[in-house]
Amino acid sequence: MAARRERMSRVLPRRAPRAGSIPERSDAPRRVRRTVIDFSRLPLPADVRLALADAFWNHFGVRSPEQIQVLWARLRVFVRFAVESALLHGLADIHHDLLVRFVEWLNIQHRANGDPWSKWSRAGPYMTLRSLLQWLARCRPGVLGELHFPFNPFPWRNRDSGRVRRLPAQDLRAILKACERDITALRALRTRGERERAEAGSGDPARSLGALLEAIDRRYGGIVPPRRILSRAGHHAVVRGLKRYGGIRQVESYLYPRAELLLPYYLALLIHTAGNPQPIAELSCDCLQPIPLLDDRQMLVWTKRRAGAAQRRSFRTTAAFEPPALVQEIIEWTHKLRPHATGSACKRLLLFKGMRGVNAWSRTLAKMVIRTDFCRRHGLPHFSLASIRPSVLSALYRASGDLRQVKAIANHQQLATTVRYVEGPEVEAQHRVRVAAVQRAFLGHISRAHSDADPADGAAMRALSLSRPEAPRGPAVSMFGFDCKDPLAGTAPGTHAGELCTNFLGCFTCPNAIITGDAASVARLLQARDHLRAAAARIHPARWEAVYAPLLRILEEDILTRFAAGEVASAAQCEPSLPPLPELR
Repeated sequence: MAARRERMSRVLPRRAPRAGSIPERSDAPRRVRRTVIDFSRLPLPADVRLALADAFWNHFGVRSPEQIQVLWARLRVFVRFAVESALLHGLADIHHDLLVRFVEWLNIQHRANGDPWSKWSRAGPYMTLRSLLQWLARCRPGVLGELHFPFNPFPWRNRDSGRVRRLPAQDLRAILKACERDITALRALRTRGERERAEAGSGDPARSLGALLEAIDRRYGGIVPPRRILSRAGHHAVVRGLKRYGGIRQVESYLYPRAELLLPYYLALLIHTAGNPQPIAELSCDCLQPIPLLDDRQMLVWTKRRAGAAQRRSFRTTAAFEPPALVQEIIEWTHKLRPHATGSACKRLLLFKGMRGVNAWSRTLAKMVIRTDFCRRHGLPHFSLASIRPSVLSALYRASGDLRQVKAIANHQQLATTVRYVEGPEVEAQHRVRVAAVQRAFLGHISRAHSDADPADGAAMRALSLSRPEAPRGPAVSMFGFDCKDPLAGTAPGTHAGELCTNFLGCFTCPNAIITGDAASVARLLQARDHLRAAAARIHPARWEAVYAPLLRILEEDILTRFAAGEVASAAQCEPSLPPLPELR
């Protein structure tokens, strides 16, 4: 007979909290990264301090550390107002008049250089305080009295905020090319380390790079230990090897990334996805997903907390510098660091080893590396992370002209949001050119209809066409020296056989153009660019913007950027020998 099963205890154990794990009071100090948030030290009445601390940690405590630090700084602005005005003596003093005084105080604040605070800088502290007071009124009834908030004290704060500067297409390409150069160099560095390790095996760490890397893997789990450990007995051979092969920072590059080595991967992912800086910095290791029936493409998925929905874009798996290849490479490069990451950082894609252990990548760190190392090393002008997303979307819209396609790439819910991203001087100029072309086509249609309706005019036009010599058909040379098989063939969109091609002004803009990389072709492109630039000073601005500016923009931003620096340099030597171009009018 089977033994009787022992009865299960269904009473949950009550574990006493560890000392110091749960604050005894809501205003007890807490550390968020390197910031200590201590409500108990705020110069506020005790009941106000406790109520604000309770609302802050219960309402904002689930936010990211970066957001908590920003909200804490905004709340301290209200503390400054309370100290300077001396109007707050308890919770009973928090009413409509006090909030109006706070708004008036914000409106007279100035920066250190004398400039007034922007509308966003004034709205931030007020909105933070209002959220806390609304939470108290909703979740702690009776703590506050009847409270009415001022109606829209900072109207049009989004409209009046300064627009983020858009980067030109050539600057975006230069940033992406710089990232690809750094990634190629890092791949060669890791390939060399693997080759050295395969050839050396287990030997003296002081005599071979491969033996040194193997010793670090075998003795320290693949992580270079701190100097206090290396200074002990038994580690002298590893110390000599580290000194011989460039020091700790250089040897670490063969094993796992440092902070500055992750920047090119992060910027390449940011440009390819046209994503927001912080969500891309918080990519997880499982961000790649397969696409059914498409073996050569994968979906990159990330979370945007503000949108409350998953963002996604598909990319080719065969391209060496697109996100699928970069993500796989980062996962392989950081697998030794992942067991040493703490908390939620172990699930993050972008990990690095810093001075204080293994950390996750952040937008703040990216700004610092861009400012101190990346732009200076590659000779790039300074740029902000916030400008990359609108710049990429604007460039995509200028290239495609399809606003709904850009909306799908940006993962926007409303088309109006996409419009705000792509608005700019270059897009407006392109719109004017397109509207002018439509108007010309419409006027031409009306003129043809009028001439067909009047028999007398029709007979006159037919007689004129019979007396006019027909334009010769066959090969021709455009005004910028490019050969055309037949400019009257009606190849360009909107033209018919017998009509002069609309792209004949500059055949390099023709969709059927084939431009080779030989020195003569590139020299003609350079001559056309210089000729268009010189014409801008003497042609009427309206005609220049409508006729010649689009040609120069295509030539500078799309065509010449595809050639290497060596090809452009050799072509520049051939440019003086070319025949002069006709004067533009």
